[in-house]
Amino acid sequence: MATVHEQRQRRIEHALLRDPGAVVDVSIRLWERLATELNQIIGERGVESMYARSLHQSQKQFSWLTPHPPQALEAAMTALRASLQGQADTVACAASTAMLMHFINTLNLLIGELLTNSILLKAWGDDVVNNAGTEPNE
Repeated sequence: MATVHEQRQRRIEHALLRDPGAVVDVSIRLWERLATELNQIIGERGVESMYARSLHQSQKQFSWLTPHPPQALEAAMTALRASLQGQADTVACAASTAMLMHFINTLNLLIGELLTNSILLKAWGDDVVNNAGTEPNE
């Protein structure tokens, strides 16, 4: 049986690849929805810092991601969009998934799995988040 981490990663990948050609738009939408939920808890600066950290961690594997210091989410999303648009869907999906997983793993360390799942569920719905920790229906 897959771990919760592996299940979450598969669900994110599935959401990103569901609509061929829309990986970039879906990725940006996932980030924006997550930021909207987290802004209420950790503030815009907290989200910006955590995003910059996940970008930095992901650059180790995806060196083509455009580096930048913490900045307003709108500017960060513009830079992410530009980086992802130059890649094949599967590569953009892998980079987006890695960034989101780094972000979620950090969030887990800071606030715990239960609260993280609650935030993800509110931001993305059960379509992406499997709150029960069971295998996703595919």
